[in-house]
Amino acid sequence: MEFEVKTNLTQKDFLAFYELHQRLHTRYGLLFSRGGCMIAMMLAVVLTVMMFALHLWGSGAALVLYIIFMLLLIALPAVNLWLLQRLYKANSDLLRGEYRFDDKGDWTQTEHMQGIYTWYAFGELVHSGRRYYLYVEKDRAIVLPERSFTRGDPAAFGPYIAEKTGLQMKDIK
Repeated sequence: MEFEVKTNLTQKDFLAFYELHQRLHTRYGLLFSRGGCMIAMMLAVVLTVMMFALHLWGSGAALVLYIIFMLLLIALPAVNLWLLQRLYKANSDLLRGEYRFDDKGDWTQTEHMQGIYTWYAFGELVHSGRRYYLYVEKDRAIVLPERSFTRGDPAAFGPYIAEKTGLQMKDIK
């Protein structure tokens, strides 16, 4: 069995990887995701209700701290998204590559490197949405959108890689 994938990762692919990586591998990942905006808003409402309930509006110092905290809380996800968009633009040429998976291993070629991964090089396999993530390090993965497969059935790819690597494919919604 053989699979070929030619990737040209979009900004949406890049952001999806970042959000998935944050969910899987960091403690505070939700604060920096799109869902983090909702959590920040709910936390802001709770904090505002507490300020009213405890009658702290009269204290100038408490009010200044409240305003600073609220601005940081609400701005954090938006600033993070802005930084990720800049990171994507700065590295967009590194997000293209060609991958071939066969019984020997994974052959990789990009504009900046060429190499071969053996099956034991992968430490974690994840399928989420319409993308496969093959982690070669805890914070680095090969992102393979299903639309990028030029040879082989994307639906058969997960079981194939799991069998070759001996790892369990995590299917995350």
